[in-house]
Amino acid sequence: MISKLKKLKGRSFSELTERGRQKARIMRERAGFSRDLRLPGDEEFLALFNGSFEKSGQGIHDYFLKRKPAFYPSFDRLDLTVEALKTQFPNEVDSLARQADQILSGEFHLLGCEELNFGGPVPDWHFDPVSGRRPEVRHWSLFNETDAAETGDKRVIWELNRHQYLTLFGRLYSISKDERLTQAFVTHVTDWIDKNPPKMGVNWISSLEVAYRSISWIWAIHFFISSDKVMPGFFLQILKCLYLNGRHLARHLSLYSSPNTHLTGEALGLYIIGMFLSEISEAAKWKETGYRILMAALDYQVREDGGYVEQAIHYHRYTADIYLSLYILRRAEGIRIESKHDEKLRSLLKFLMHLTGPNGEVPSIGDDDGGRLHFLEDSRYADCRSTLAAGSAVLEDPELKFVSGGAGPELLWLTGTDGLESYDDVIAREPETRNIGFNSSGYFTARSGWGADDSFVLIDCGPHGFVNGGHAHADALSFVLTMNGMPVLIDPGTFCYTADTKLRDHFRSTPAHNCLVVDGHSSSEPDGPFSWKTQASSEVLEWREANADSIFRGKHNGFESRGVKYEREIIFSGGGLTCTDYIESPDEHRYEISFILDPSVRANVRRDSEVEIASKDGNRPLLIIDTKLISDGTIESSGWSSGLMRISPRYGNLSDSTRIVFSFIGSGKVQAVNAVRSISI
Repeated sequence: MISKLKKLKGRSFSELTERGRQKARIMRERAGFSRDLRLPGDEEFLALFNGSFEKSGQGIHDYFLKRKPAFYPSFDRLDLTVEALKTQFPNEVDSLARQADQILSGEFHLLGCEELNFGGPVPDWHFDPVSGRRPEVRHWSLFNETDAAETGDKRVIWELNRHQYLTLFGRLYSISKDERLTQAFVTHVTDWIDKNPPKMGVNWISSLEVAYRSISWIWAIHFFISSDKVMPGFFLQILKCLYLNGRHLARHLSLYSSPNTHLTGEALGLYIIGMFLSEISEAAKWKETGYRILMAALDYQVREDGGYVEQAIHYHRYTADIYLSLYILRRAEGIRIESKHDEKLRSLLKFLMHLTGPNGEVPSIGDDDGGRLHFLEDSRYADCRSTLAAGSAVLEDPELKFVSGGAGPELLWLTGTDGLESYDDVIAREPETRNIGFNSSGYFTARSGWGADDSFVLIDCGPHGFVNGGHAHADALSFVLTMNGMPVLIDPGTFCYTADTKLRDHFRSTPAHNCLVVDGHSSSEPDGPFSWKTQASSEVLEWREANADSIFRGKHNGFESRGVKYEREIIFSGGGLTCTDYIESPDEHRYEISFILDPSVRANVRRDSEVEIASKDGNRPLLIIDTKLISDGTIESSGWSSGLMRISPRYGNLSDSTRIVFSFIGSGKVQAVNAVRSISI
C-alpha cells in the first residue's frame, strides 16, 4: 500500500483521472461488459458510414476503391510511382523478390535475428522462436510486460505482428501483379484476426503495436484493394478490425505511462486510421486527438536544439520519421502546416544530420529496439540517410540533400514522383558547420569534413534520459570515433530489453562504453529494465574551437558517492584526438579507461603505455593510442589489456569485438592522457 501511495505522489489531477478511466475500461473488458470485445456485426458496422453506397461488403469495397482517400502521394498515381521504381531503382525489384520468397516460405528476418521460423508459412502470431515460449491467450492487461519467463522476448513477437512485411509484399505486387502476394496478405490478416480476438493475447498489450499494425494494414489495402483476391467479405473484416483498433487506441493511449515515442506512434496511428475511415463519425475525433497529441509532444519531446529527450539516437530517428510522415500526410490533404511543426521537424532532421557519421550511419547511443516506422527500402539498419533524403525533398533543404547521398525508394514511396522531382530540384550544399554543440541535449560533434573518408567524433554529455531514464545508458562522457572514414571506437548497442536481465544491465553499463570506470562500478546504477537506482548528472564546462581543434570539457557526478571527482577533456583535430581524464580522490581506487572497438579493427598492445589499432582487412595500421599518467599521489599496476567484447549491432544480435582497457590503481589527483594519433595513409 505504501509503495502504491508513493507512486501517486506528485501526479496531476488530470493524470489520476485518466489513469482511473483507463483502469475502469480495463475492468469492464475483463468482466465482459465492453462492446469492444467483439468485432461489430456487418449491419452494425456499415450503419456507421454516411456514404451513399450499397450497405454490403461489395458496396463498401467498391466505394473505397473509387474514393481513394488521401494517403502518401505515391498512391496518387501508382502507375507513375511503379515506373519510376523500375527505371531509377532496378536493384530494388530483385531485393523485394528475394525477401518476399523467404517470407512466403515461412522464413523471417526480424530485428537482428535471422532465419526465424514461426511455425510455417502462416506464422504462429503468439510464438517467440528465440526463446521457444508461447504466451497464453488472455486479456492484454493480465500480462506482466517485463517478465520474459511468461512472454519470451515480446519485441520479436511484436515485430512480426507489426505486419510491416505486408508493405514489402505490396511494393512487389505493384510491379509484378503476382497474386501469391495478395493471397498471402489475405491469408495472414484473416488468420491474425481469427487467432487474436479483440483485447486478447500478447499482441494487444501495447497500444503502439496496435497503431503500427494498423498503419501496415492501411498501406497494404492501398496496394491490394484492386485485386480480385481481396473479396468483399475479407475487406469488410479488415475495416471492422481497423475500426476496433481506433477505438482501442483512443481509450488506451500512453498519455502518462509512456509519453515518448509510444505516445507519438500511437497518435500517428490514430491519425491515419481517422484519415482512412473518415466517413465514420468517431474518426474525425480520432484524427483530431492524434494531431493534438503530436503537436503537444513537440513541446516536451523535442528540445530547443532539435534533440529527442530520451537520449537514444534511434528513438530520435523514430521521432523524425513520425513527424515527417505527419507533415507529408497533412500536405497531401491540403492542410496548412503549423509553423511549430515545420520548425521542429527541421531541427530534428538537422540534429540527425550532424550525428550521421562518414559511413552514413548513426551510432547506437542509448537504447535501440531494432524497429522503424517504415521499412521502404533495402538499406543498412543504422543508415538514416533515407530519412534525410525525404526531409530534403519535403523541406527543400540543400544540406540535408548533401548528407543524404542520393534519392532512394523510401523517398519515392513517401512522396511520389513529385517528391523525386523536388529532390532533384534542390541544389545540394555541403553543411557550413563541421563542429557543433547541442547544448540542451548534451551532444557535441566535430569532423574533419563531410566526406566518406573523413574523421568524426561524437561526445555524450547530456541528461540521463527522460522521466525515469527508461531508454538511457550509463554512458556519461562517452564518445565514438571514426578515423579517416573507418569506425574505430563505437557504442556497443542494446541487444535486449527484458529477455535477459544480465545482458540488459551489461549493455547499459559504464564498462560497456568508452568511459572511465571506478572500482568496477557504473556511473549510473540500473534498477530493473527501464529504471535506475542512481542517475549521473553531467555538465558541460567548455566547448569551443581553437585554430583547427575542437575542445570539449565536461564532468559528471556519478562517482562522487565513492569519493571520486571526475572531469574529461577531449581535443579533436583531423589527424587525431586527445582524451584526458581528470580524477581526484584522497582514497585509493582501481580505475579503468574502457574503449570498445569496431569489429572491423583489432588491437595490438605494444607496451603498457601504447596500443596499436589496425584494420582486420589487410592488417592496415590505423592509429596509435599513447597513454601517460600524471599524478601528485600514488600510481601502481598501470597498463593496457585487451579482451573479447560482445556488441549488438541491432536488437537481438550479438557479434564479437574487442574491448581495450587501460587500468591503474591510484590516489590523489590523477591526469590520464590518451593521445590517439592517426597513422594511416
